[in-house]
Amino acid sequence: MGFFDFLKKKEPVAIKFSEIGEWLDKQVEDKKLNQRVGKAKSIIKEKIENSYKFLEAMEQAGLRNENIPDRIKHIMEGHRRTYIIKLKRFLDEIDMPDDYSEIGHYSARFSESIDKLSGDTQKNFMVLKEFMANEVARIVKSVKGIEDELSNLQAEIEKEGLELIKDAKIRLKQYKDDIKKKARLEEEKASQEKNLDSISERKARLSKRIEELKKSREYDEFKVFIDKKQKYEEQLRKIETDLKEVFAELHRPLKKYKRNSLSENIIDKYLLDPAGALESDDSLQIRDVLNKMKAQLDTLELKEKQLEKTAEMIDKLDKDFFTKRKLEIGRLKGLNKEAATHINKSVAALNVSENETWLHSVEEKIVLAEKALEEVKKEVADVNLDYLKQKVKEKVKEISNVIIEDD
Repeated sequence: MGFFDFLKKKEPVAIKFSEIGEWLDKQVEDKKLNQRVGKAKSIIKEKIENSYKFLEAMEQAGLRNENIPDRIKHIMEGHRRTYIIKLKRFLDEIDMPDDYSEIGHYSARFSESIDKLSGDTQKNFMVLKEFMANEVARIVKSVKGIEDELSNLQAEIEKEGLELIKDAKIRLKQYKDDIKKKARLEEEKASQEKNLDSISERKARLSKRIEELKKSREYDEFKVFIDKKQKYEEQLRKIETDLKEVFAELHRPLKKYKRNSLSENIIDKYLLDPAGALESDDSLQIRDVLNKMKAQLDTLELKEKQLEKTAEMIDKLDKDFFTKRKLEIGRLKGLNKEAATHINKSVAALNVSENETWLHSVEEKIVLAEKALEEVKKEVADVNLDYLKQKVKEKVKEISNVIIEDD
């Protein structure tokens, strides 16, 4: 071995990515940390035993000056008894862990316990050190030695770079967890795709069924009645519109005339719904109303132009005008009702309607299924295993000079 061999760089160790977990455990194992904990625990056990002995010695110790008043002796004895009880209780509760990873937390808690003990026994300590200073000093030093040993052990553990190993283990666990997560998400994605395919096939079957039903002779007949019904309704709307326009022209004269008329009810009906009023006006009362109004036009305080226009309009609205439209309304409504009866009895139309309802429901399910599939696809894409794997490698290389080979 050459004189300067120790200056040579250590050759990097090659490990496979799948071996990182074992390699990290070995790094910890090689540091023999739990053995160091065991050694420190033995030292602390010895310090605890010494502390008990020092407390027994304090319990048996006499006063340096026996020539003090009895009242003062009683006070001192009370403080000694309390101090010993509290210290023994504290020592009884010391339970140091065997696992090195728990030392940091335990050490911090122990220091907090020491501070609390110091506060709880401060008055006892101040009194007792006046009477038995040596005994008190030995106990305090012994208990403080336990805290020092724990602090030194924690400092040793921290120097070993365990935080890096811990971080690497956390990253490795995250990587493994995300492999499982991605596998689960891939299964869910496949299930969602299968579900969407199934619903889409159902949609295709329903669409084909509807198309076939609409090509049938029965459905053609149904469409004929649909067309007829629409035609009858359009003709009815035309009559209604014409009548509304007529009575819109007569609105002001009729409003003025009805104030002193006995025909207020019939006038209101025609002004509100002319077609409906005409349909129920079997004796054509509206003709008598209009003729009477024409005879009293000069009393209605209408402008000259409106008087002339109203008179002309009433002349046009003869019996024949109303009779033809009343009969036409009745005829069209009868035909419309007949067409509606055929439509409502159409089995083909019922089947189409039923299948279209199912189709609408299936289309809503497809929208939901597509949304669910997109969400799971996004979750799959968000799991970046290559990135997480690289972060594991980087953290491991911070611990030691290693070459990491992919499996």
